[in-house]
Amino acid sequence: MSDTEIAIVGCGPKGLYALDSLCEAARRSPEHRFAVHILEPSAHPGAGPVYDPRQPEVLLMNFPAGLINAWTGGRGPSFLEWAAGGPSPVDAGDYVPRARVGQYLFWSFEHVIAQAPSNVRQIRHETRVNDVQRVADRWSISPVNITVDHVLITTGHQDGFRHCATSTLDHIPSPFPIDRRLSQTAVPPATTVRCKGFALTFIDTLLALTEGRGGVFTPSATGYSYVPSGKEPRRIAPFSRSGRPMRAKVEAVLFTQPQDDAFWDDRRAELSRMLNTPNANFTHHIWPAFLSFADQVLGNTPGTSADFFTHRSQTIFKPDDIRQDLRIGYDIAMGRRAQDSAWALAEVWRRCYSRLIDWISHRDMGTDDAHYFRQIAAEMERLAFGPPAQNIGKLIALEEAGIVSFDHMSGDAAAEVTINATIPPAGCAELAAPLRGLLRDGFLSIGTMGGVAVDKDAHALTSDGITRGLSVIGRAAEGCVLGNDTLSRGLHDLPENWAASILCSARQSNELEHSL
Repeated sequence: MSDTEIAIVGCGPKGLYALDSLCEAARRSPEHRFAVHILEPSAHPGAGPVYDPRQPEVLLMNFPAGLINAWTGGRGPSFLEWAAGGPSPVDAGDYVPRARVGQYLFWSFEHVIAQAPSNVRQIRHETRVNDVQRVADRWSISPVNITVDHVLITTGHQDGFRHCATSTLDHIPSPFPIDRRLSQTAVPPATTVRCKGFALTFIDTLLALTEGRGGVFTPSATGYSYVPSGKEPRRIAPFSRSGRPMRAKVEAVLFTQPQDDAFWDDRRAELSRMLNTPNANFTHHIWPAFLSFADQVLGNTPGTSADFFTHRSQTIFKPDDIRQDLRIGYDIAMGRRAQDSAWALAEVWRRCYSRLIDWISHRDMGTDDAHYFRQIAAEMERLAFGPPAQNIGKLIALEEAGIVSFDHMSGDAAAEVTINATIPPAGCAELAAPLRGLLRDGFLSIGTMGGVAVDKDAHALTSDGITRGLSVIGRAAEGCVLGNDTLSRGLHDLPENWAASILCSARQSNELEHSL
């Protein structure tokens, strides 16, 4: 009986989850043998570049520690359980450094490797894959020159760090990796800096250039005060098309929810009934229900949330608008101010998100409905999935200290260095190798919502059906599958489904061998 040969291209968290799922499936079928090539350029598989354990400690998760778990079925420790054995305790509501989560993910990868069943042989390649080609009924992987039966691509952010772009004295294509691209040589002290983008990557850039260079934030009655190190830029001016900032995530220990769990159970049940109706769509059913739920959360007059959202999403924020919105969001997150419609809508989106994922993923939405959803989701990203409250507090402090300026949101600031503090959008907008070549060669297609089209087993789809032996999990499929930017293993079952399909294919191949 021959080995089934598999390549996992890109092994960050999604690749780790797939490898773990395959090992568990293979453990239950010891009669089948597998050779798994793991192709990941990072020195820390499982973590990948986004969760690189070597990155500065000032870069925090925007996902609470209590929700991080690389394992299913209690087979391994959650992040909290793993961290309990370390030098500093972690609470469920903490937003911990990404580097520490990277250590956990790398540990989890090594644990999967060490505990793999004897019928799974792993071969690691510390390299970036630049091409995948169809050869007869198998797949050839370059530059390692191996041929396999199945390829799973989990490359995450498609060149999110813009490795192929060259930094110049006055332009930095990405802040990552921080230690190289935001060094004091690249961005000297007292430099004037423009930052394209006003979201999470901007926050990372800002903290790397201030706190990461020895500046000190001290808690105060209203947030933080900042003591400069003298190594930070003289001015950091973000710019974005809308100027609308992200809202802070709440500090759970300081925050009182206005509604209990029973309220949310009832709203999710109502949503589920709606989603099960044959003609439900996002524009006319789901989004109006979300707006209604947000009004109910705070006991507001019907239509309050709809009016708020329409006004906000159509407004280009001026400097005073930005300052006010940041302060309101921060004070709400810290339990110092009553919740507003922005918080209520964000909470509805978060609480109902798993239902939305189940309904939208793999659905062929109408063109107009898909376009409307993308518009709403982009604004809700700012409201529902922002940074920890402490990071918004630090942004406020830096603006009050005169280091950050909101006065040039149009991008008109004169600056010695410009930093692209954005990441490529999820889905197919900027596919990198090897997905770009596979799309060009007709082995992939793009769905209505903009992501690489896959079925519920993660198999790549084209107009002709399944592309045999080719699968995609993660950010490139965003749109076809909703919500890939998460460490949660509970939101999606694609890794488990993919692994089960590999076992099924192995059985069929072995039966064919025996029949010949």
